[in-house]
Amino acid sequence: MNSFDKVEKIIGYSFKNKNLLKNAFIHSSYANESSIESNERLEFLGDSVLELICTEELFNAFDLPEGKMTKYRASLVSESTLAFVINELKLHEYLIRGKGESKSKVTSAEKCDLYEAIIGALYLDGGIAVAKRFFDKTHGQLIGKLKTEGYEDNAKNVLQEMMPKERIVYSTTKHGEDHNPTYKCTIIIAGVNMGYGEGTNKRSAEQMAAKNTINMIKKA
Repeated sequence: MNSFDKVEKIIGYSFKNKNLLKNAFIHSSYANESSIESNERLEFLGDSVLELICTEELFNAFDLPEGKMTKYRASLVSESTLAFVINELKLHEYLIRGKGESKSKVTSAEKCDLYEAIIGALYLDGGIAVAKRFFDKTHGQLIGKLKTEGYEDNAKNVLQEMMPKERIVYSTTKHGEDHNPTYKCTIIIAGVNMGYGEGTNKRSAEQMAAKNTINMIKKA
């Protein structure tokens, strides 16, 4: 079984045009070295297809005002969410990058772009229904979580919406005894330490760090 057979198995769809699938995994760095087309056009198409699919899914699943639905959609198609699902499926391991790029880890932005390129390729090869099946595969549980827990308009969400293209790292550590712990969190953005927070649990520490980071950004 070659690598793209494995990719098809992970995605759950057999491409009629195998070149479309391969093109979805061609990073611009490899394309520039090899004088072939990168996945950027598929990514461009996939971005619009993804937004349409996500909007329809939310429209059918929720009876909510536009503003709330917009926040739901933003959380589902954000860079961090798309990078997360690509990471869970390990599809980034098949991304074809140039010699220099291949020495470093695949970034969150590259995983996000890959997801959109895959959606674009699925749409071209099998139509909207096929693209929707992949979306359901990767986002079904996330939409289910929105149904049961809703969308908490918390500091972490607000920070991600303020900086949608940035990878926001929460460096959180536990201190003290198990019966009375203290969690300390520092937010790192583009290699720079930003807000700091402490709390009695991981969530509260990260929320405080996010709030402090938002204040730092607003004052800058």
